[in-house]
Amino acid sequence: MRWVTRSFPHIDRTASAWLIKKFIDPEAEFYFINWPEESLKECYGTPFDIKGVELGHHLNKCTFETIMEKFGVKDPIVQKIASLVHKADLEGSKKEIPEAKGIKLLFSGLRLVTSSNYETIEIGFKLWDAVYAYFLSKEVEEGHKEEVSRMSRAEKLNFLRRKVKEVLEGKLI
Repeated sequence: MRWVTRSFPHIDRTASAWLIKKFIDPEAEFYFINWPEESLKECYGTPFDIKGVELGHHLNKCTFETIMEKFGVKDPIVQKIASLVHKADLEGSKKEIPEAKGIKLLFSGLRLVTSSNYETIEIGFKLWDAVYAYFLSKEVEEGHKEEVSRMSRAEKLNFLRRKVKEVLEGKLI
């Protein structure tokens, strides 16, 4: 399926494209328009994160949250990412989740150093994969707290890497 959004993807657009590709439509293709100068056309695909469309900001929800709700994505790690995207994307809420400032910094710089929208989302996918793996590793570490406490730093990192990989192999991500 084809999906369309605004050019120069940032926090919500890269995260939403990642969500679509990883949890909704693995065959997703993305198209970018210079909105509002360029008008939205139905032939471009399903629109997201464009003012006035169904899959956009609504009632204090960012696009990522709207897409999760619309497609019934219930993954608990994705729900944590939704909170992070919300705080990083919506002005005035970065104080509540400190990592939101770092996410804003990374994605603000990313769209300036990439040569195309496609390169931005490709690298953005890796960054969102890393955020997912980070949250997942925290859950794995908590679940194996006693075992992990007896490991050296290298053993702990190798253990977490292996466990995260095992979990991820069972998912679309």
